[in-house]
Amino acid sequence: VYLEMGVVYFGLLFMVPVLDEGSQRQVVDELIKRRKDTEWYLEVEFDRYVSEMRQSHVWGGEPELLMASHVLQMPITVYMPDMTSKLKVITEYGHEYGTHNPILVRYDGYGHYDALKNKP
Repeated sequence: VYLEMGVVYFGLLFMVPVLDEGSQRQVVDELIKRRKDTEWYLEVEFDRYVSEMRQSHVWGGEPELLMASHVLQMPITVYMPDMTSKLKVITEYGHEYGTHNPILVRYDGYGHYDALKNKP
């Protein structure tokens, strides 16, 4: 049903060309703005995490996907292959922005995300 498109980076630059190269900053700024809602699930101290995420060579993960949904004001649906390699929805972000035409992402279970798109 889906084609893999490539690596997902901060702000989903590969999939959403509307954002410029400042999207990483926007995503991290959103994380700071929502600190009370987000810092509890980070595995490291919040300020240290934010400092690391501001570096251009650092890749984002689940917290950044959640923040990207707010920056983009779009839903993001994350899939993961099951034991039969069939893709299953594991989480969805940005419900408050609707459910139509979400950004589709495949998670490999080991920390890597790929962009997906519907087959034509």
